[in-house]
Amino acid sequence: MATQTFLRRTNTVPTSLRLGTRHQSTIFPDASHSGSMPWPGSFQFSIPFSTKHLDGYFFTNQPRINTSTAEKETEVILRVHQEWFDRGGCQVRDGALSVDGGPVLSVVFPEAEPRRLLNLAAIVSIGYIHDDWASHELVCNQSNHGNKESNIKKFGAIINQMKSKAITEMLENDSSLISVTQIFGARETRALESHDLHLVEFQGLDHYLEEKYLTDTWSRLPNILPYVYDIKLSKDQLARYSDLIRLTTKMNTLIRDISSAERDWSSHISQNKLGTPVSAVYIMMQTQDVTIAQAKKLVERKCLDLEQQFLRLSWELLDNTEPMIQDEAARYISALHYLIAGELSWHAGSNRYRIDPSDPFYPKPEYKLNDFPQDTRGLANSVQVEWSGYESRSNSPILNGTTAVASSRSRSMNGFRDARASGFSGDLATYESDIWLEQSRRLSEEVVLKPFDYLLSRESKKISSQAIQALDFWYNLPPRSLDIISSIVDMLHSSSSILDDMEETPSTRQGAPSAHLVFGTPQSVNTANYLFVKCLREIQKLPHSLSAVEVFTDEMANLNLGRGYNIHWAFRSTTPLERDYIKMVDGKTGSLFRLAARLMKAEATQNKDLNVDSLVTLMSRYFQIRDDHESLSSTAQSDPSSLDEGKYSLALIHALNNSNSSDREQLESLLLLRSRQGNLVSEQKSLVMKILARTGSMGYTVKVMERLENEIERRLESIEATIIGAERNWTMRAIMDYLRVGRS
Repeated sequence: MATQTFLRRTNTVPTSLRLGTRHQSTIFPDASHSGSMPWPGSFQFSIPFSTKHLDGYFFTNQPRINTSTAEKETEVILRVHQEWFDRGGCQVRDGALSVDGGPVLSVVFPEAEPRRLLNLAAIVSIGYIHDDWASHELVCNQSNHGNKESNIKKFGAIINQMKSKAITEMLENDSSLISVTQIFGARETRALESHDLHLVEFQGLDHYLEEKYLTDTWSRLPNILPYVYDIKLSKDQLARYSDLIRLTTKMNTLIRDISSAERDWSSHISQNKLGTPVSAVYIMMQTQDVTIAQAKKLVERKCLDLEQQFLRLSWELLDNTEPMIQDEAARYISALHYLIAGELSWHAGSNRYRIDPSDPFYPKPEYKLNDFPQDTRGLANSVQVEWSGYESRSNSPILNGTTAVASSRSRSMNGFRDARASGFSGDLATYESDIWLEQSRRLSEEVVLKPFDYLLSRESKKISSQAIQALDFWYNLPPRSLDIISSIVDMLHSSSSILDDMEETPSTRQGAPSAHLVFGTPQSVNTANYLFVKCLREIQKLPHSLSAVEVFTDEMANLNLGRGYNIHWAFRSTTPLERDYIKMVDGKTGSLFRLAARLMKAEATQNKDLNVDSLVTLMSRYFQIRDDHESLSSTAQSDPSSLDEGKYSLALIHALNNSNSSDREQLESLLLLRSRQGNLVSEQKSLVMKILARTGSMGYTVKVMERLENEIERRLESIEATIIGAERNWTMRAIMDYLRVGRS
C-alpha cells in the first residue's frame, strides 16, 4: 500500500472554488451569503486538497488535508493492518488509507487539533476492518483457511481484541474520549439495522434517503467534531444543527452509493442475494430506466441540490446565532462543510469501494439493469466469508449497543412486497375447507416478542452480554455454542429489564418509554415469561445440555430471589444491611454474569479448568453499584425520574444507617412517600440529595467502587498469569476502563 501518494497536493485554490466574500455576519462581514462558509480565522494545520488527481469530485467547496497529522495517521493505519495480519487476519479491502485520497481522518477533519485527531486513528482504522467482516468482505484463500464458521468467529475475536486494546489506550490518553466511544457504539448498533433495508419498499430517492438516515452509521460521525476541534458548544446548542447533520448524512449516503455502485453489484451477486442492491444508483436505474453511468449522474445532481440546501441553511443558522457563541458555531458549521468535502475527495481517490473492470460481475457504464452480468458460479478462486449471524458477537464491549435489531418496516424485497409477511398464502381453497378439523400450526412469535424487539431497538450498555466476548478470549467456545449462550443472555437481560421497569415503576429506559408503557403490562409480563421459556429451549441445544439446564435453573433461582428481596425492601420501606444488599445484588445482577461464565466453562475448548465466578461476581457488584450511583448523580443534575424507581441504592442504605436521627427520620419519610405516591417532586429529591451529602454517602459509594476496581484488576491479573502464553484480556480491561472512566 502506498504511503506518500496523498502528499501530491498544491496550495493553489482554483478560482471556481474560492470562498465567497460578502456575508453580513460579524465574523464574516465580507462573505457571500450563499457560498461556502470560510473557516473562522487562519488555517493552522491544513492545505488545500487539489482535486485534479480525483475523478468524480463535484462539490463546490474546496477540500483540505491536515498535513500535521497525515503522515502519523498513515503510520497508525499501517500498524493496525500489520497487527491484523500478525494476529491471523486475512486479506481486507483498502481501509482508512486511500492511495489518492489520503488517510481518512486527516481529510475529513482538516483543521482538527492533531493530538485529538490521532487519538482516534487506530479505532477508526480497525472499524474499516470490522465493516469488511460484518459485510462479508473479508476475502480468504481457501488453501490457508478452513471452516468458514470458525473463521467468522476467529476474525471477530481478533477484531474484538484489537478494538478493546485501542479503546483502553484511547481512554488512557484522554478520558474525555468516553463520549466518543459511545458515539462509535451507536454507530455499530445502527449498522445492524441497516441490514433490514433490503426489506423496505422504497417510494423513490427521497424515501430511501430518509430511511437510510434512520440507520446510517455515518450520521453519528459529525458528533465527533466537538472533540477533535475542541468546539465549546452545549448539547442544546449543538441540537440546533440537527438539520445540517441530516443533510450531510444524506450527501454522504449518495457519495458512497456513487463510489461503490459497481462493487455493490458484484458483492450482491457473489453473495447470492435476490433483486438489486440497496443503493440510490439502483433506485434511479429502476425508476428512470437509465444506464448505470446515467444513474450515477442523476444521483450526483441530487447531491449537488442537497449541497445548496446545506449552504443556504448554514448561513441562515449562523445569522440567527447569538453573538456570544457565533464564533464557535461558525467553526462547527464550517467543519461540517469540510467534513462532507473531505468525504467526497476521499471516496473519489479511494479504491476501497471499487472493483476492477475485469471482475466477472462488473457492470459496464452503458449497461441497464437487464444487461448486468449474473452469477455464473465457480468464477472466483477465493471464498467470501459468509454472513452467519455473528456480526454483533464481535463488537467491542464498548462499541456494542445491542446484539440484534428487529425491523418494523414493510416486508418487501427491493420494491416488491413479500406476500409471505402478511400471513396469507393466496390459496383461497384453504379457506373453503373445514379448518376446525385440520391440524393447526403453532402461532408466530412475532406478536409476543414485540416488547422484546422494542427493547433491542434501544441503545443499551448490556455489560453482561458484552462480557461474554471477554470470557470467550479465555474459553474459545465453538461458534454455535457461543451464539446460543449470547442469545440466552440477551433474552434474559431483556426479560429482567421488562420486569424491573414494571416493579420499580420508571417511566423511561434509555430515554424512551418503558416497554409496559408502550405495550401494556399484561403483554409485557407475558413476553418476559415467554423469554424465560425460550431461553430454556435454547439451552437444550447446547452439547452439554443437562448440566446447562442445571446451571440455568440455579442462576434463575438466584435472580428471582435477589429481585424478590429488592421488591420486598421497597414495598415495606425496610432498610437492608449492606451485607444483605450485596447478597441481593449477587442474585439480581450477578446471576446473569455467572450464568454466562458457567455455561461457557462447560462448553470451553481451552482452559476448561479456569473458574472465573468470583471475578464476574465482583464485576456485577461494581456494575450495579455504579449504575445506582450514576442514577443518583443525574438526580443532582435535575433528572426528574432517577429517584422514582423505588429501589435501595448503596448510597441510600449508607445514609439511612449512618445519619443522625433527624436526617434518618426525614429520609425514611421521603422514601415512604415515594412508595405511596410512586414518585417524588423535585423539592423532595433535592432534600434527599442534601441528606446524602451530609452523610457523605455519595463519597462512600465512590470509595467502594474504587476498592472493587482494584480487586477486579488484581484478580484479572491473577487469571492472566495462570494462562501461559496468553496476552492480556484487552476486552475485559476495556469493559472496566469504560465503566471506570464513565462514572461520575
